[in-house]
Parts: sequence; C-alpha cells; structure tokens
Amino acid sequence: MLILAFDASTPVVTVALARADGRELLAEISITARGASQALLPAVHAALNLAGEDLASVERVLVGVGPGTFTGIRIAAATARALSLGTGADLSKNSTLAALAAPALWADNPDVLAVLDARRGQVFAQRFLEAGPATEILCVKPEDLSVEGAPLVVGDGALRYRDALSGRIPPADSPLHRVTATGHVLSADLSLVDAEDLVPIYVREPDAEVRRDLNPWSRP
Repeated sequence: MLILAFDASTPVVTVALARADGRELLAEISITARGASQALLPAVHAALNLAGEDLASVERVLVGVGPGTFTGIRIAAATARALSLGTGADLSKNSTLAALAAPALWADNPDVLAVLDARRGQVFAQRFLEAGPATEILCVKPEDLSVEGAPLVVGDGALRYRDALSGRIPPADSPLHRVTATGHVLSADLSLVDAEDLVPIYVREPDAEVRRDLNPWSRP
C-alpha cells in the first residue's frame, strides 16, 4: 500500500511517500520558506515526482492533526479530505507529537518527551515510551513540565525553553527536533477515519478566538 503522509502543524511543511509494508520510505520533502497554503500541494507533487509515482497510485492519505499551528492543521486536514475525495484513497490521522517522538524512539531511545512551542509562553508536550504514549497531551508552561527520569527531550519547544526544561536535550542542529512526515509513517497505526472525523487536536483555544475575546468591538 502506498502512503502519502504530510504535516503542516509547525512552521515546517513536511511530506513523505512510503510503502506500508515495513514502512519503507520512498521520498520526503520538507519546506520552511513558505506557509502551508503555498507549500503543501507543491511539496506533495515534488515527493510524488521524486518517488516516480502519481496521485492515482496513492492508497492512503495520512495527515498530522496537531497539536500545533491552528491554520496549518486546518489546511492539512482540508487538503487530505480533498485528495481523498479526488483519488478515492482512504484517510488516516496521527498526532504531531507522536511523529516528533518517533525517530528518537526508533533510534533506541526508550523514553522520549516531545515538546512543541505553543507560543504564549507555553508548550504542547507528551511523553512516549517504547510501548506507546505514557501521558496525555499537555499544554503547560515549560517550567511546569516534568522531566523526572531524564527522558530525551526533543522539539522546537525543547530548544526554545532549554533552560527551563533541563533534561537530556540534543544539540540545536539535531534532526530529532523537527517534525517529519517520516515520523508519521513510523508512528501511525493507520486506522481508517471518515472525512468528518479528520479533525484537529485542539489542546487549547485557538489564538484567533483569544484575540476576538479580548477585542471589545467583538462583544455583543
């Protein structure tokens, strides 16, 4: 089965093409220069071209549903629905934090804390063991995040709040800090979901809603 996986929950738009058998990676493209609305579809076509495949061959669309950037998650989910409708491919979804933790887990790190910068002085975080998630998804201040047991701490939130988190944090140039579509391929259970169930993971109220609440002109 040919899988098209992508994620736009962070500033990096990432797309991968893989075979389900053995989770064999065929191609991966990551773009940071443009937003998801401009970069996602070109990255999809670039990955397909790199692998010598076309959309008609895709049997499963796997999309990251956050937590992360509200707009990017919505764009990714809408794109996944559209591609599924146009090609007949089935849909699957996966947590962006699971994708972030997956490469570190596959590299023989049995205890990984995935941390994404949530802005507003907070982080999205979840701890993973070899057997799977060890905690729920959290949205907390970095100083309130437990690193007891010295897990490997990865993600852009780990870099931004390195001093507050301490723990075992790889160097800033480590690829373990980036969300990748390959991480989704490695970690997703590939359960089928209907298009209407392909919804973002919202751990807190979107920034736009907060700003609207703070705007006196938006109140009735």
